[in-house]
Amino acid sequence: MIDVEGIAKRIGLLRRERGYTGEALAQRLGVSPQAVSKWENARCLPETAIVPALAQALDCSIDSLLCPRELFILEAVYTDGCAKVPVTRFLDSLVHDNALNIYVNTQFVGACLESDRLKLLTVKFRTPKGISYAFALENENLILDKESTGFAQEKDFQLIGAYYGNGKEFTDVMRKMEHYEYFNWDRISVNQETFPSGTASEDAEYLTLVYLNAGGIHVISCPENGTLSYGERRTRLFLADESRCVLKGIERLAFGKGMECPWAGSLFAALAYMGEPFTYYQIMGMSGACFRLCFTDVWDYSCTDALVAYDYATPFFRSTGYSFHMADRVEKGERRAQRLAIMEDIRKGRPVLAINLRVAPEWGIITGYVENGTRFLCRTYFDRAVFDALEQEDCQDPEERRMVFEDNEGYLFSDNWPFLILHFGEKEEPPLPAAILKTSLVTLIQSFHAGKCRGYYQGKEAYEEWIRGLSEEEDFCLERDRDKVLRRLDVNDSMLCQLADSRRAAASWLRENIPLLQEEERGDLERAADNCQAIADRIRAFRNRVNDSSTCAIAYNGVNAFGVSTRELRREQIRLLTYALSLEEENCALAGKILEILDKQYTV
Repeated sequence: MIDVEGIAKRIGLLRRERGYTGEALAQRLGVSPQAVSKWENARCLPETAIVPALAQALDCSIDSLLCPRELFILEAVYTDGCAKVPVTRFLDSLVHDNALNIYVNTQFVGACLESDRLKLLTVKFRTPKGISYAFALENENLILDKESTGFAQEKDFQLIGAYYGNGKEFTDVMRKMEHYEYFNWDRISVNQETFPSGTASEDAEYLTLVYLNAGGIHVISCPENGTLSYGERRTRLFLADESRCVLKGIERLAFGKGMECPWAGSLFAALAYMGEPFTYYQIMGMSGACFRLCFTDVWDYSCTDALVAYDYATPFFRSTGYSFHMADRVEKGERRAQRLAIMEDIRKGRPVLAINLRVAPEWGIITGYVENGTRFLCRTYFDRAVFDALEQEDCQDPEERRMVFEDNEGYLFSDNWPFLILHFGEKEEPPLPAAILKTSLVTLIQSFHAGKCRGYYQGKEAYEEWIRGLSEEEDFCLERDRDKVLRRLDVNDSMLCQLADSRRAAASWLRENIPLLQEEERGDLERAADNCQAIADRIRAFRNRVNDSSTCAIAYNGVNAFGVSTRELRREQIRLLTYALSLEEENCALAGKILEILDKQYTV
């Protein structure tokens, strides 16, 4: 009796294994998707005439498709770690009585590889116990049956074979590779120092590695004097192209995504790539940047830069356990050393933060390098316009689109040499949550009372000088200097945006830490969070209303001006900033009380 259910399961299994949708398989076979669905639901069998084509499409033998079987060869590859030949159907046809016993060589496998490298047969197979993997070297036996377990699927990375030499002579170097794995080598140099050969060896030699990851079983072969590198969070190996290295998958940056502080937003994206699950508001809170305010009476856009006057980087990195290094305004004679440092970080899988990569001096991320490090790839807050243009169906420059999205992994070239560079260091055990909160609150108080630095007012003085600047009516006279007035208003808008964003993050951060305090002592932290939220909400509502009103020409000091603020709006903003300042002063007092409580409750 024909096992219709078993055939249905095998068709479905092999279709999914080969990566076909039901519709795609139907199209290849010239049948309807409904027919494929009926086969897989055991409602009918494929017509006899179509079975050979079905077996070919599913890369299996006809017997394995139609006959009861408990050992299936799902994928088989004969490879030298460089080239590979699929031999799945051939190997599957050799399974008899749920067993496979073959001697691996070119003649028996039926595949030829013209190379002097060590050759292997890798197999993905299924038994009643599940899906497993196996491999055998050339001139070895591969033995499988329905009880075989092989190597299990690996989510991350598992090295299962390591050999140094060639097809004529080789040595098992698994213990040496385990040594390198223990010390977390990011790159493996294949040379006589790391993998010495015998005194009689004159032929080319190779390091051949067999490993498992979520994608299955893989073989890679690296010639002597070459280099193997780990990629994608140490889940795969690849031959290093010393001229380029690109970190894949760092998310895009842009204003308007709820992360309006470029330094913190860039940190968020870089840390996410490194597997660190920090939220944006946690980064803002741990650093203390959520409490920042800067102002300069020349009304410069740099007021919104998180690190322009106060060091918020040290509290953040101290709270995460990471060390870090800042390179500030590197002279041309020192660029080579810094370039090499950036390249080394990228090769280790560490993004590098920097200012002034594209368009304007804001923080972004160096995501890779090409052309031996003479050109950097990056993410910045100014990329959206370029991507919007390139992603249009009628893109004016399809070659540029191909270069960006295919050659450069979706990144843009940096236009400028950065003038401030931040490198991640090694990570140690981070402090306790209470210690992190204490550091954040200390930063709140100190940054609020910080004096003028490098021409920038900070905290309380920044509020006072911002208010004073808005009160200078003669500075907002369009007839005197229209460009200067519009610049002031634009800087003012940026500062309002940053203030709303930072205090929103502060409110979330403080609320997250409320459970660290005793029940009866949480009110002060809740009050501080509410104050931050009130500032954020009031500032955001005011800014939105101003921006809405700027869509039409409005009267301004007796002059009709498009897109600018009225005297009354400035006075309203002064009242709003005065209110915000009073809440900030209250938060300083609350932070002092909370610090006393933490000192009593925790020994940190």
